[in-house]
Amino acid sequence: MGMLERIKKKHFEGFKEFVLNMETTGSLKRQQILMAGILEDPVFMTYVMMNVRNFNDFMTLPSEEIDKVLLKQEQLLSVLAKGLFGMPEEKITEFTQAIPKFTSKIKDELSYLKEVTPMEKEGARYHILKIVRKLQMQEQIGGFKWNLPPQDLFQVKTPKDGSSKTFFESGILAAEGEVTKSKRSNFWKHYYDSGKLMAEGEYQEGLKTNVWVYYYGNGDIKSQGRYRSDLKQGIWKEWDRNGVAAEAEFHEGVKKES
Repeated sequence: MGMLERIKKKHFEGFKEFVLNMETTGSLKRQQILMAGILEDPVFMTYVMMNVRNFNDFMTLPSEEIDKVLLKQEQLLSVLAKGLFGMPEEKITEFTQAIPKFTSKIKDELSYLKEVTPMEKEGARYHILKIVRKLQMQEQIGGFKWNLPPQDLFQVKTPKDGSSKTFFESGILAAEGEVTKSKRSNFWKHYYDSGKLMAEGEYQEGLKTNVWVYYYGNGDIKSQGRYRSDLKQGIWKEWDRNGVAAEAEFHEGVKKES
C-alpha cells in the first residue's frame, strides 16, 4: 500500500494530520516525502502543499490570535525570539508593533540572544506552529484557513491496464506510462505542474526499479541512481542548483555514513 493510500483512508482527518506533520518536518526529509507523494498522486500533493504553513504565515495572523498563542505557554516568548533571530530588523519591528502587549518583552528576549543555531531556530518555529494548529483544532483561534481537496481525491482508483496518463487540475500532464495488472510498469515520466519533466524511470509491479533521474524545474539534473523494489540502492549522484556534484551510497534505502 502506498503512503498516500493510508492517508486517504482517513479522509479529511488523515489529510489534516499529514499537512501538520509536513509543517514540522525538517526540510530535507520533507523534500523526500514530497517527492514520493508527487510520484504517487501529484494532484493530491498539490492540495497538501497548498495547505502547509510556515513561520511567516504565523506572523501574518490577526494580532488577537497571536496574543492567544503567546499566552498559551509561559516560556513561549523566548521560543519566539529564537524563531525571529536573524530576521531583518524592519520585519521584526513591524511584527512586534502589531502585538503591543508583548513588544518590549520580545525585544528584551532578543537582546539576550547572542547566537541561535539553524536547528534551534527551526525547532522554535515548529513549536509555535504546533501550538497554532492545536489552538485552531480546539477552535480557540481561527488560525490558518484550510483549502481541502474534493471528495473524489480520497478515492483510491485502480488504474486500467495499458497506456496511462494523469493530469493536474489545470489540464497539464502530470505523469504518463504503462499499467500492467493495475500496477505501474516499464518506463514512466513525471512532470511538474509547469509541464517541465520532474523524474523518469522504470516501475516493476508498481515499485520503482533500475535507473531513475530527477530534474530541477529548469531542466538541470538533480539526482540519478538505481532503485531496487522502490528503495535506493548503490551509488546515487546528486547535483545542487549550481551544478556541483556529490555522491552518496545507499543500502536498501538507507544512506551509508561516510
